[in-house]
Amino acid sequence: MSITRDCAQLLEAGSRYHVHYGDRLANHLPMVLIALDKMGGSQRQLQHAFDRSAPQLQLRPGSPVHDIDHIADCRNRDDLFPSALRYYEQQLKQLGIAKCLQQELPALLPSIATAAFHGLIRTAYGVDARHLEEIAMGLAYWNLEYHTLTSSDQKAPVAAGEIIARVAEQYSDIPVAPGNIADHMQAVTGQPDWMETAIQPQQLGLEDIARVAIRAYLGTNDFTLLHGVTGCHALRLILPYCKNQESALRYFWQGLVIAYLSTGPKVIQSPDSDETERETESIEKRQEDTRDRALVSDDDHVIKLAYSALEEFHHYGNNDYLQIFA
Repeated sequence: MSITRDCAQLLEAGSRYHVHYGDRLANHLPMVLIALDKMGGSQRQLQHAFDRSAPQLQLRPGSPVHDIDHIADCRNRDDLFPSALRYYEQQLKQLGIAKCLQQELPALLPSIATAAFHGLIRTAYGVDARHLEEIAMGLAYWNLEYHTLTSSDQKAPVAAGEIIARVAEQYSDIPVAPGNIADHMQAVTGQPDWMETAIQPQQLGLEDIARVAIRAYLGTNDFTLLHGVTGCHALRLILPYCKNQESALRYFWQGLVIAYLSTGPKVIQSPDSDETERETESIEKRQEDTRDRALVSDDDHVIKLAYSALEEFHHYGNNDYLQIFA
């Protein structure tokens, strides 16, 4: 389903704002608008989201714009953001969404976890909405915040979930670094013996990652790991456009493991075995409750988490996604 005209108009109005604001905080407004719209939000609810968010955002620079020979030259250069944005806009217009992403994603995938996965997520929301300007914004954001993470490429003959248990035991007490999520994640890679630690399972599929991501979030209720769930949803949306899907999965898994360790790591609690009350509710009721909570929320992360949970539930049929607000 494409976005509504109301959503498209608000996205156009919001395109004058930069992709971040304050101290490297992500501009969630366009993603929130798309999520609300996809969940059946009214024009009034979309306008409310716009009106409450816009005052804190910063206008993006529109110039100067230079011709770009190598888009990598714009990495970590806020002064070249207008040029990078125009580059991606031109590629999308000339090539279309599929060919543009196939061309541009390989260079960006090593930094898939950059800015707490927000470059990936904003790009994927643009793809979800089939909105060229939003895709361009997402790619330009991803390129702007380009930072890679280091780890061993060694593969262990265990399942993805077992990797999480192993690294939690090996690094049971990591001091939380100052700064934001991205800073916390970079700090993990400086731990003793990190480059000798195997964090990749021999076999890795998208559903394996998704299962670990939702269980880690439900078992910790940690804000950082919330981004693992929304990031996994975003990964699923862009994966069809990745020439090397194995590489995309491995880079994302690396980011998810490091994100988990950056929380301390927190102990992942087992699911509550007494779910009698929740089991009496129909699947339809639980989906409605999740959607209804999001539509009246003023919390950007609640809205995006609800949308990702509903979409992932529809894709995998995993009831864990309906417990995000339990």
